[in-house]
Amino acid sequence: MTGFFFTNYESSMKQLYLKYKHHYKDNFSLAYPVVISQLGHTLVALSDSIIIGHTGKVPLAAVSLGNGLFSVFMVAGIGMSYGLTPLIAQENGRGNKNAIGHLLSHSLTIHMVVGVLLSAVIYFGSSNLSFLHQEGDVAEQARPFLRFLGFSFIPLMLFLSFKQFAEGLGFTRQAMNISIIGNVLNVLIGITLVYGLFGLPRMGVVGVGI
Repeated sequence: MTGFFFTNYESSMKQLYLKYKHHYKDNFSLAYPVVISQLGHTLVALSDSIIIGHTGKVPLAAVSLGNGLFSVFMVAGIGMSYGLTPLIAQENGRGNKNAIGHLLSHSLTIHMVVGVLLSAVIYFGSSNLSFLHQEGDVAEQARPFLRFLGFSFIPLMLFLSFKQFAEGLGFTRQAMNISIIGNVLNVLIGITLVYGLFGLPRMGVVGVGI
């Protein structure tokens, strides 16, 4: 009786899979670039830590502190941008191009305002790292690193606007490719600036911040 039940169950599941097989493939093709592009944000912080970690404990602690604080703002920015994608997809399904254009322009305005405000918070907040009860030398090195991250928040919000817009239209690989290229450049330029290669001065934490 049990074997008969499992045979029927397996058969029904196989039929269900075959029925929606093409949907699984389409969803996977759309989803995996989104996953990789999201991992790109985390990989930037990881590569920063690996690059600077060979220079000493204090620089590593400073970079970890800066990335930890910045990630709070980054997650807030990413979460805000996510609201655009379903709206774009909905209007795209309706063939309403005018609404799509209005959504993109409004999102750019909102995201730029948010980017400027949070960038200012990060920049001026970096002067008050002592309130986090960190070691003085760690806070001193984290300050310029965090300020460079603060400047990057504005282009990050610009990127997220177009990323979520494109994903709403079904174009997900473009952001993935940009994230991959960006991470490769981050590693190459980071190593060059941190260790002072090709005749450049050795910049340490400031270099990986840049």
